[in-house]
Amino acid sequence: MEQRNTLNWKTYESITKYIYETLKKEFKVNIEGYGNDCKIKGKSGVKHQIDVLISESNDVHSFRTAIECKYWNKKINKDTVMKLWAIMSDSDIEEGIIVSKKGYTNDAQQFANHYNIKLVQLQETGSEDDDIQKELEFGILNLNVKSNLRRPMVLEISAKTINGDSIKLTEKQQYQIFIENHKGIKNKLSDAIMNFKNELHHEKPSLVIAKAYDFTYSILHHNNIKEYISSINFIGILTIQNDSYNKEYTLVDNVWLIMKSIFEKRTFSISEFGYISEHKD
Repeated sequence: MEQRNTLNWKTYESITKYIYETLKKEFKVNIEGYGNDCKIKGKSGVKHQIDVLISESNDVHSFRTAIECKYWNKKINKDTVMKLWAIMSDSDIEEGIIVSKKGYTNDAQQFANHYNIKLVQLQETGSEDDDIQKELEFGILNLNVKSNLRRPMVLEISAKTINGDSIKLTEKQQYQIFIENHKGIKNKLSDAIMNFKNELHHEKPSLVIAKAYDFTYSILHHNNIKEYISSINFIGILTIQNDSYNKEYTLVDNVWLIMKSIFEKRTFSISEFGYISEHKD
């Protein structure tokens, strides 16, 4: 399906072919040809070029349809309709359709109606189509996501001084508390917390884990106080949280083209990605 801003006479023919293939998919439709290479020899011996030639069949009979595409900036007059009728008569083609961007004159409609040639107006949406929805719903997407979130939780943090005392620390202070090693390098408490949480990921869920990290000859900087420590001790647990969810999305696409059958009084919307929907009164 051609995308917006690429519409010209050539893509107009291609889109027309696509639309009739889609609308007639319940029948046994065969595109015998389209474009400049689609030519058929009539009883007169003259070869006729046809924009789109369709053959289709149902349970009763089979027949061919000649479709002419007119991407013109003016209305189609009776001469164009008469030309198609002449080609159909010379080639024993049972049905004819003319697809136009700008519509038809009164005499063209009168002649086409008399000889059972269908007239269709296919154009991009504009201000005159305010009564037509500009978005087309083409499906529902249901997402059923099953997920378990593994979340390591720190229950308690404490630092043990070289004197054997215990200093309680909190996770909220992890970026304000520093640990200075014997080389004078300072690391935030958050680094030690992250190491502990990574180890919790490998433990069994719901099992309380205690872990002591050796910080011999290190200095703890907290609350403007320095303390010589030997270790930092953690108590934590790995939790499993059910994070599953169900969501429903309505799939929509912007309406690009409007197709109106003049005699059949049927209107179709064609979206930018090729979805077709008939407007019901």
